[in-house]
Amino acid sequence: MCGARLPLLVGMVWCAVADVGAAEVKITGGGEYKDRKGIHVRAYSTFPSLVRLAEGRLLCYDMASQDGGRTWSRYQEFGFPLSDATRPHRGSITTLQDGEVLLVGRYTRKHERDADIYVAEIYRSRNHFAGYTGPTRALIHVPSAVAGTDEYGMPVSGPFFEQSIVELPGGDLLACMWGWCESDQTPSGYPDRWEKWRLKKSRTLLVRSKDRGDTWHYLATIAADPDAGPEGFRLPSLGLLPDGELLCLMRNGDGAMPLWLGRSRGDYTQWEKPEKINAPAVFGELLVLSDGTVLLAFGKPLYVMASGDGGRTWGSEHKMGIGTRTGQAFTGRVTLVEVSPGQVVCVYNDVLDLHARVLTVTSE
Repeated sequence: MCGARLPLLVGMVWCAVADVGAAEVKITGGGEYKDRKGIHVRAYSTFPSLVRLAEGRLLCYDMASQDGGRTWSRYQEFGFPLSDATRPHRGSITTLQDGEVLLVGRYTRKHERDADIYVAEIYRSRNHFAGYTGPTRALIHVPSAVAGTDEYGMPVSGPFFEQSIVELPGGDLLACMWGWCESDQTPSGYPDRWEKWRLKKSRTLLVRSKDRGDTWHYLATIAADPDAGPEGFRLPSLGLLPDGELLCLMRNGDGAMPLWLGRSRGDYTQWEKPEKINAPAVFGELLVLSDGTVLLAFGKPLYVMASGDGGRTWGSEHKMGIGTRTGQAFTGRVTLVEVSPGQVVCVYNDVLDLHARVLTVTSE
């Protein structure tokens, strides 16, 4: 159940940044803004969303790249049906193994009859986004979930879908959500947010779909500990390693607070104690490359660093800075996509525009 305590409690342990494993992974292609490697993608966007279509094209809202992120142009007469124009209409996007593109809305609402079911809108495209269908309703079964307040102080009726959707080899989908259950009553560690918004410490959940996203069922609580951090675990990002281990990156605090990393194997119902990563950030994004290397984008200024051992150690000495016009990338969101082995496109907010960097990741 959503409100149940896991037998593995969250520990307050710093994840060591070692010089082995991940230290052999190097990233190039970042640098300062003045080096002219920042590639303009889209104007007046604050929440980058990026997907690689089955035929290789990159799509970022209404902009597309056919050369691995080096140039961008307008795609068709429309972009994603879930745009970043307003916060409630953001969503998660992924390309499934058979080429279908699935979009799931971030915000959920209560089902009109069943108290344990929440509803999100979904869209699908089966023709490389030449068109799409939707919205239709996805049903999310999360027993004991309750209403709360989002990170902007707005009241919400249920848990949020967050960015990552992972497809397992057999076709089942995993997604992470964050929100509150009946037992989550601890006030936020930020007194002003508790007084103004009644912001409670949150938890991160894992849900699973066996029908390509039409229905989702609660699978596990990834992390929930009112004593670990000022705001609870939220804004998660999933990554699936080649050996089947599942990683979940989370934040638990605003500003320069460290990120947290949890991991699970088997049926993903039991999770190890999340560990802090020495990566101070408002937000972070995980990406598992085709060779198993794990990338982490984080921070303000923005950095990308790598791990060659499944996220247990990080090569911070080889982290790559991503320069922007102001010297500080907006840390609300950043996205990473691998376009070919060792070639990664990073899209991030630069003032009020989206920019991209084409990164090369090599192991030595």
